[in-house]
Amino acid sequence: MKIKAVLIDMDGTLLGKSQVAISVRNMTALQRAIEKGVQIIPCTGRVYDMLPPQLLTQEGLRYFVTSHGARAYDRELNTSIYEDLIPAEESARVMQMLEGKGLYNEIAADGTIYFEKAISDNFNMSIVPEHHIWYIRDNCYTAVERPSEHFLNNGIGVEKMNIYGIPKEMQESIYNDLNATGFIKHTRPGAGPNLEFSHYTLDKLKATDAILSKLGISYDETFAIGDSSSDIEIIKRSAVGIAMGNAPDYIKELADGVTGINTEDGVAEAFEKYIL
Repeated sequence: MKIKAVLIDMDGTLLGKSQVAISVRNMTALQRAIEKGVQIIPCTGRVYDMLPPQLLTQEGLRYFVTSHGARAYDRELNTSIYEDLIPAEESARVMQMLEGKGLYNEIAADGTIYFEKAISDNFNMSIVPEHHIWYIRDNCYTAVERPSEHFLNNGIGVEKMNIYGIPKEMQESIYNDLNATGFIKHTRPGAGPNLEFSHYTLDKLKATDAILSKLGISYDETFAIGDSSSDIEIIKRSAVGIAMGNAPDYIKELADGVTGINTEDGVAEAFEKYIL
């Protein structure tokens, strides 16, 4: 069996402790696979702009699955080949619920992050996730006065939203209000200080289907590696599905094999064994 494509997760898999940089050994493994003609397809919960610079400057990487499958992106043509977005009108309804509450809300759309201007003018850096700080300090985001109006007036659909640092007294009501809309899906269970949600029809496999179909590659010719629940279906579907050593036991049990942990170059170890 010849592996023609690799579906690879980012956080907890390719990325190490910093969640920003890719180790030399892991990056070398990717480059060697690309040189062999293997399609490397990052599959991540991140928005495109928030991917590690090492990937965004790596020649030979054309296709990306971002925001947990909300978008399948072709970098060469600078276009989406698949999208499952929260429609603009529904996105605006959610934003109206959240605006003016002082909440750090990352709105992922068009491959980048939007913020309510009142938040971006006064970032509480203690709430910003550590691996997002570079993105904030480099001003990579877009700030708009009223996100609900901006997205509705411009017909922009949302890939996902991340809310961090929700005060305890607001957690239950915000979680319940979001659920009551009927058109979102949480990626974190239950109410809490941090929430992440996308369109209720989100399915990462549909995004990978679109890319593999374009490439003329079947899942029988793919290798998948990941560590979280969002990686399970891809790991199960691929010819070779590998769980990271830091993955939960239930994912390891479903995989064809287990490699080292992400902070000890488990990706490179798997590539060297199965691909290189």
